Amino acid sequence: YRAANPNWKTSVHVVSTVRARIVCATLLLAACSQATSLRPVPSAPAVRVEANEQDLIYATGGCLGTCVFSYPSGAFVGTLGVGGDGGGICTDGAGNVYIADNNDIFEYAHGGAKPLATYLVPGSRTTGCSVDPTTGNLAVVFVGTAESVAIFPKGSTEPVLYNSGLDAAYCGYDESGNLFVDGFDSKNTAALAELPSDTSRFVSIAVNGALGIPGQIQWDGTYITYENLTQRSTSVLRLVIAGSSATVVGTTTFSMITPPFQSWIYTDKILIPYGNQSHMKGQSRIGIWGYPAGGRPEIQIRAPEGYENTVRFRGVTVSPATSI
Repeated sequence: YRAANPNWKTSVHVVSTVRARIVCATLLLAACSQATSLRPVPSAPAVRVEANEQDLIYATGGCLGTCVFSYPSGAFVGTLGVGGDGGGICTDGAGNVYIADNNDIFEYAHGGAKPLATYLVPGSRTTGCSVDPTTGNLAVVFVGTAESVAIFPKGSTEPVLYNSGLDAAYCGYDESGNLFVDGFDSKNTAALAELPSDTSRFVSIAVNGALGIPGQIQWDGTYITYENLTQRSTSVLRLVIAGSSATVVGTTTFSMITPPFQSWIYTDKILIPYGNQSHMKGQSRIGIWGYPAGGRPEIQIRAPEGYENTVRFRGVTVSPATSI
């Protein structure tokens, strides 16, 4: 992925940070111990039992793994010990959560504290995932091999590998089981590709406009959406796909000057983790905006007490309690 090096260019700082190598917990703890004003980092409690009675936010890159909050209040519920490298994250129609951690994807039931399954990709790092609503297949974007997309048939941990033709970043299924992947093409231009549900090869999708730095791909109930991770120009594009062409039919912009990361659309809201500024004292946050309204965030969720300086949120999803 061409944004993997943070020195590549300033405009791709977001994606380079998303693709950065895992920051191990021991280094984080060491950093905390050097700051005399910080409270000791508590041991990571598992997700509380009552969590399965409420909608939950899962945020990777925090709490020495993944922070879990109630939705929409943002009350801290607990943690999971995977996802500390800030990889991709997604949920399926049953509320199961899939958390990327290096070259593994861990599947958890809604509110569960132990993984139901582990999926291994052949590359060095996973970056995005999505579950096909028509089949239950799990698609994972990863880096490290020529084939950058792995699809795990429902109930299997053996992937089928695909070459998307892109330096892939994120992926998302639509309601018909078509898989869309974004990334950079051979000319370092943001691009889009599709694996139609009835074929076994990706096709390039021509887009009638600039996309911006590739971010989350997601079905919002009506459109395939493309998250533009460009700092100070953060937006989500709504696309209509016809054959091998895509038309931008709507754009939601967000009032945020810090780097955005992998978003998640949930009903009429969108959650976006965004990076820290000096006045934020090193704290990353999760903003919740109206969707497709955008503008200013309605709610900001901060790191739980004791974890403030061990959090760099990089991915977020919502698991609904009504699905269990």
